[in-house]
Amino acid sequence: MGAVPNPSLDAGLDALQQANYSDAIAHLEAVRETELDESLVTQASQALVTAYQRSGDVERAIALCQHLTQHPDSEVRVWATSTLLDLNATTPATPRASASDSTGFVPFNPTPSQTQTPPQKTPSAIAQRLANSTKRLFSNAKTQDTPKSTTPTQAKANNRRLANAGIAGNSRSNSATTTENPSLLPASYSPPSTPVPSLFTPRPRWRNSGRAENWSPLKPVKLGRLWFVEAVTLVALFWVMQVFLRFVMQTTNAILVQFPFLAPIQLFYRDPAHAIAIVLVILLIASPWLLDALLKSVYGLESLPLTQLASNNPEAAQVVQRFCRQRKIPIPTLGILPTNAPVALTYGNLPRTARIVVSQGLLTQLADNEIATLYAGQLGHIRHWDIILMSLGVLVIQIPYTIYWLVAQGGEQFADFVGRKLPSYQRFLPALILAITGLIASISYGIYWLFRLPLLWLSRARVFYSDRIAVETTGNPNGLTRALLKIALGITEEIQHDRKTSGLVESFDLLLPVGYRQALTIGSCSPQTSFETVLQWDCTNPYRDWLLISASHPLLGERAAMLGRNAQFWKLDPELHLPPIAPPVRTPGSWMSKLVNSPKAFPLLQSAVFFGLLLGIILRGIFWSIGQIGDRLNIWQVIWMHNARPFLDACILVAFSLSLFLWINRYFPDIKPSTVKTEPNVGEFFANPAILPPDSEPVQLTGQLLGRHGLLNWLGQDLILQTSTGLVRLHFSSFLGPFGNVLPKSMRPSNLVDQQVTVTGWFRRGVTPWLDIETLRSQGGKVTRAHYPIWLTLLALVAALWGAYQIWQV
Repeated sequence: MGAVPNPSLDAGLDALQQANYSDAIAHLEAVRETELDESLVTQASQALVTAYQRSGDVERAIALCQHLTQHPDSEVRVWATSTLLDLNATTPATPRASASDSTGFVPFNPTPSQTQTPPQKTPSAIAQRLANSTKRLFSNAKTQDTPKSTTPTQAKANNRRLANAGIAGNSRSNSATTTENPSLLPASYSPPSTPVPSLFTPRPRWRNSGRAENWSPLKPVKLGRLWFVEAVTLVALFWVMQVFLRFVMQTTNAILVQFPFLAPIQLFYRDPAHAIAIVLVILLIASPWLLDALLKSVYGLESLPLTQLASNNPEAAQVVQRFCRQRKIPIPTLGILPTNAPVALTYGNLPRTARIVVSQGLLTQLADNEIATLYAGQLGHIRHWDIILMSLGVLVIQIPYTIYWLVAQGGEQFADFVGRKLPSYQRFLPALILAITGLIASISYGIYWLFRLPLLWLSRARVFYSDRIAVETTGNPNGLTRALLKIALGITEEIQHDRKTSGLVESFDLLLPVGYRQALTIGSCSPQTSFETVLQWDCTNPYRDWLLISASHPLLGERAAMLGRNAQFWKLDPELHLPPIAPPVRTPGSWMSKLVNSPKAFPLLQSAVFFGLLLGIILRGIFWSIGQIGDRLNIWQVIWMHNARPFLDACILVAFSLSLFLWINRYFPDIKPSTVKTEPNVGEFFANPAILPPDSEPVQLTGQLLGRHGLLNWLGQDLILQTSTGLVRLHFSSFLGPFGNVLPKSMRPSNLVDQQVTVTGWFRRGVTPWLDIETLRSQGGKVTRAHYPIWLTLLALVAALWGAYQIWQV
């Protein structure tokens, strides 16, 4: 059956009334695939049951009806249960093929011995009951489930049309069809042992709350904090690049000195600060054109004329024109990316060189008013001038990321080419090529993440200001809320479709309206759990700010809650009913008591490594201060402390080691058959608002392993488990940690990508939920084992021995 160009519920119901079942099924199936409004999807599903049954495809009608028995609406469940009984009653028993009928042919007029129809239910009577039950359900449909754009009169008219479509309204009724031509019914039916996920997937419920018509201005926002964050980000980026480059130069010369025939590079003994500053200035000036070239060559960027945008999305085009005219800034260059992932990027070094790039997926998956709010938010970045530093930073991290991607792909292709050309006794060369290129690609990816760290604070801070601009410009906070949620859904669907995370959404993650990692949480669990339940953690967990340090975007729940407050300020019903934002724990005064009474509640325990380093730095500062005070007061017994650098460094190492030894058992509890939760609902873990990363849950999950193949995933950086209840990011570590992931291995997690696997490990809930792997087992018996506890134990032991050596040196 061909695809319907413009699927419509009305067209499907009209075709159903006219007994044109092929067109009805085509429209109704397309509506179920493309429509996001839950009430319309439900109505299409119920009508589709009738269309399947009338066309003789009773097996598909039964399968779809079975899924409707799990619908959240009790009335739909009652209707589906009753209808399912009648559909099962219409299915005759399986006839036994005689010896003379070895082909299994079923005659048009079977004998009584071949079929067993209950005498109290004839096909005609059952068909009439199906029609009556459909009529009752559609006639009782609630108008409040209709989108806000539909008036009550229109909703009642739709309900009447649904009721008419569900009954026998013409001579070609279902009863006549099943009575006159029983061969249309399947010869046998056996209920499926497992659900059929392709037939029915519960959709998120959109309230489609309204927008303000005439809105009063919100309280002015002070930009001082944003400017402060930009200044800190620029200094931090420059410092990280300088420290990294010095390390590379000094290490290179230290290696060259060890060889008798090589001399160190004298240029590497100079301070690289001036060279870094010059390079950054050049990159800043050329950033718009360099990013254009990258997006065109790799991702197919094309221009998007404003007239073309206006023809399809008039409100979005009006917002762009009105905003630029009122602020007296040039209209930015518009572009479009041919990808189904809904993304939006803004970059440039001045308002006149600014670019706003959106994807085809964003324009097709979002409504016009929602797209307008996103354009307004992107214009807010231009208005606040934060695009300058973000464009520079994103361009800088594209350099190592592009090297990682090209070397990984090129290394695999070259190794494959060499392997085909070489004789068998030289087959070790492809493995050597893979090892060298894999090491280079992994180091480049690590540099990408290192240079990304200084940009995270600005990436989080600027989003709130752009959201505010979008709300003030459009008066549509509910539209922006829906836009953000639909972006999360679209990114998740694209990852599931491509079976991996694309380079676009990862490398340009800092410019996206929604981070791709937080999109996994929202997009994968929304069919199982409401948005409010999943986002409650973002609003109420008191330690969320501490867990946000390594995140690229602010918590989506906090953003939605603030947009909800804007909606309430304008007397609008918010799209999401979220709890008030709880104040985070900011003062460390009660930390020690909480650490003693409830260790799992300590905020920094999302990472024992980070906690140990922080504690060691604090101890080092305390001992150094004591030495300084002793020097000023001439207390000779403690003066040595501020001069004994090995001892001060040993404080960090010892505290780090002790913290690991104290917390490793609690952080990684033993995985036993009695404690492991087998195939739990992932949405329930996501929805717990009080859980923290130390609250590890030993679990066992089965699903499809998604991610990149080969050298692109040598570090295990793109491992996602697709289960029946959601997507979960997987963390893998060798017994040498990330360094061991670089070493050659016979079996890597990436070798099991696109296979059905069973994962055992520790589930943790943070800003982005994840699962620390213990074992990864394929259906064929291949097992990959991680060694998180061993790695941390070895790390703690090495730190303790090194610290003891430093103290001994004193």
